[in-house]
Amino acid sequence: MAVFLAVANRKGGVGKSTCSVMLAHGLAVYGGKRVLLIDLDSQCNASLILMGGQGWNEARKAGKTIADYFYDLFDGIPANARDYVAKNVGDVSLANGKPAPISLVPGSLLLEDIQGELYLKQASQSNVPEVVANRVRGRMESLIRRFEGDYDVVILDCAPGLSFAALAALKTADKVIVPFRPDYVSQLAVDRVAMLIEDMRNLDDLAAMPAEDRRYVCLANYVRNDDRDYMMIEEISLVHPVLETFLPQRNGIANAFDYIGQLRTIDVKYSDAAGDVKELHQEIARLVETVAAKKKATVSVS
Repeated sequence: MAVFLAVANRKGGVGKSTCSVMLAHGLAVYGGKRVLLIDLDSQCNASLILMGGQGWNEARKAGKTIADYFYDLFDGIPANARDYVAKNVGDVSLANGKPAPISLVPGSLLLEDIQGELYLKQASQSNVPEVVANRVRGRMESLIRRFEGDYDVVILDCAPGLSFAALAALKTADKVIVPFRPDYVSQLAVDRVAMLIEDMRNLDDLAAMPAEDRRYVCLANYVRNDDRDYMMIEEISLVHPVLETFLPQRNGIANAFDYIGQLRTIDVKYSDAAGDVKELHQEIARLVETVAAKKKATVSVS
């Protein structure tokens, strides 16, 4: 039974795709997990990082992207979800030299258009916008869950904003990782996405919810060695659960996301940032194990 991790923020430019890929690398290499990354962002950055431009273009031409998957299977056509998955993607190897066990449902530039088409298709069956929207989102959620049996962890790389796919991912996720830059604009964005995840009307209602009961946790990214950044992280942590790990501005992180098409170890790929990836993995791995244990216990009781 897979643990679903959504990486989301309603603000762009906070490093959602790079964080998604770092999580995939860490969980696969250090944790030995079978990882699937579903690229729900029409910018397709995670796909380009993991399979390069040529590999992504081949998947696009073959009709094996997330947009094709949603469109082809939306009406219950008996197709195999596994046909849309690219296996052993990326240029990171295990210690034995074999590819890290990372699979990918590639992103698509057409995902937003496809979502619009699916909405219009459903609108012919109902003239109540809320009913149509819930139906589209719910169907996407069920399609995302089809991958649950084949992987240990499914990472959902979400686009900024409130697309049907992003809302389905937030609904599906056992835990939502919210990357943020330590600045005031990001603080407002974290507030907004947190209230959306927990279905709260305002911050006062959210504050009444114990941090340990929340489905999200924040990750400080692009952190400079600057007291102002540290103060902002501390200020956000007064309202929201924040990981102890933060990702600094390092050349090793900035350079790690160029796809070279040749396997290399995670230490070589991330260079001076390899320690950051390991530290992030250790903290996320504890979250994953906690969630997995709760899901297993729930299934046993039922």
